[in-house]
Amino acid sequence: MMFAMDVPPATTPPENQSAYIAKVDAPKRGGSNPYGFEMEGVRSTAPGTTYYLTMVNKSALPWIFYVYQTFPEQTDEIFSLAWLASPYMIVPGAEITFKWEINYSFVWAETGELTPGVSFVAGMSIDADPTAGDTTNFVVQPGPNLTPAKPGNAPGTLTIYDDTLVPKQTFSVGIGMGDAGTFAAQAGANLKHVFTPTPSYWVAAGDDQKVGTVLDIQTVTQTAAAIYPDNTYALTATLQEDNTWLVEPSSEPH
Repeated sequence: MMFAMDVPPATTPPENQSAYIAKVDAPKRGGSNPYGFEMEGVRSTAPGTTYYLTMVNKSALPWIFYVYQTFPEQTDEIFSLAWLASPYMIVPGAEITFKWEINYSFVWAETGELTPGVSFVAGMSIDADPTAGDTTNFVVQPGPNLTPAKPGNAPGTLTIYDDTLVPKQTFSVGIGMGDAGTFAAQAGANLKHVFTPTPSYWVAAGDDQKVGTVLDIQTVTQTAAAIYPDNTYALTATLQEDNTWLVEPSSEPH
């Protein structure tokens, strides 16, 4: 894999350092691919199982390490978000470990026009379940909110219906894993948003990504799939001296 490398600036930590710490817990909550990526980033998706991902920097430069998701047949209207991100630069020789369970949520945020680089900070998060509570409505009266999730007509997907009063280019809606958003779409009057919760995980390195940063995944070049084989729940992703990723199974932290 070839990478177009950008030299990072001085090792100034991102402004928001509150989202995650060195041992990071994602909070628990109860066809064709237009991007050209292989779409099997996670093979084992058992709910209630804890997954671990340790990211190690063996390159010559400090980086923000982050994780994002994609799903099959992801359309141009649905943006991937930086889901997990180190709250500071990971210097050469350092590492960070993330852990999470597969628990879905519906989210909304006031983003203005949803474009790459915008920050998606959830204003509300409610539980979502692809087998039971898979449908919600986004309404703006008396204030922006999501209605309680209920069974819909397409089990296996997560669907959001926008109310007729939703203004243009003001809000965005999406889904998350834990309380952090994973995918977002621009909300608007009478729109329907369908998400397929069969995520692929991707590791990446950058210089200014934060949790919730809207990504243009067609331009994320320093990246690699993090594939969990069957009955494997821990991976180590190492950014090597040549700035390529080595992703391999590892022991679960104790």
